[in-house]
Amino acid sequence: MKATLTDIPSIFGIRSLMQVKNDVSHMLKQTGDGFQFGTSTLGFFRPDISVPTYLGRYPKNRLAPIFHCFDREGGGKHYSQRVTRNTIADFRGKSLGYDEHDGVDFACPVGTELTAAASGHVVMIRDNWLRGGLTIAVDHGHGLITQYTHCWKPLVQLGQEVLRGEAIALSGSAGVDMTISFPWVSPHIHFMVWHRGLPVDPFLANREKDHTGTWCERNRPGHQEHPIEPCPDYSEVDEDFINEVVAACTSSKIRSELEKLNGNAYYLAAYLEDALHHDRYAWKQEYDATQMRLKQEGMTKLWMPLTSKHYDGAILADKWLALSGWI
Repeated sequence: MKATLTDIPSIFGIRSLMQVKNDVSHMLKQTGDGFQFGTSTLGFFRPDISVPTYLGRYPKNRLAPIFHCFDREGGGKHYSQRVTRNTIADFRGKSLGYDEHDGVDFACPVGTELTAAASGHVVMIRDNWLRGGLTIAVDHGHGLITQYTHCWKPLVQLGQEVLRGEAIALSGSAGVDMTISFPWVSPHIHFMVWHRGLPVDPFLANREKDHTGTWCERNRPGHQEHPIEPCPDYSEVDEDFINEVVAACTSSKIRSELEKLNGNAYYLAAYLEDALHHDRYAWKQEYDATQMRLKQEGMTKLWMPLTSKHYDGAILADKWLALSGWI
């Protein structure tokens, strides 16, 4: 979908001036804890990817550039909005990413259809400008959740059943980090995989055994042949634990968002997983997010989260890409 000039604020996740004022005020209070900046930020600027992508061009080779991988050292263990590159190690032991990065970043033009990596139910639509803007989560059963961040527009509603490869949102460049880094950091989808409350890497290290939440074809995200599959049941959750965590929340903003979910345990579980990881300040004590979902056996493999209209797969962008590779 082509964006117009009037769409620009919403593409970056900006809904109103009051929202920006409140969010910036909150961000300044968190500086030094949740928000950390360093000179290594310059290493993330990729005009070879960002310029043609912001111009709406898709690569001729139909491979989406991945310019940040999951950090195997700190990703998923704890979270801070750091932009440093001191200990990063991706699944290969290389440094394609940054410290504590908890997902995989696929570059794609604004308005690209983002697609469900597997069949499931939509369990979260959260709009938080300070943490990537509009974010959608899909529950694939057996404790497996996928999350799609930096969206422009949702194409689904809470509770909706979606099939593998079905469009769930249009990509954007939403969030304070994307707004500040324009135009040097490419518009992209920050794709996260969660298993039983913890972010995991969909890529596999050398000799690492296959597990639920990895790509259908080992370390090759794409749209492989797959039989028609029924929509799985929601992942089983521990409602008593969920209620305990909700009651312990100290943030009026987050409590207000939780109340809007009307006590739906599946929606609350997805929201709390995200918040316990990304908004630790809202709880005085630590809660083990792995207690949110009951242990269930299952093996679900994933497609890449970008439409097959424009992409067949992805490429790890360790090296700069020639502009001639775009159309």
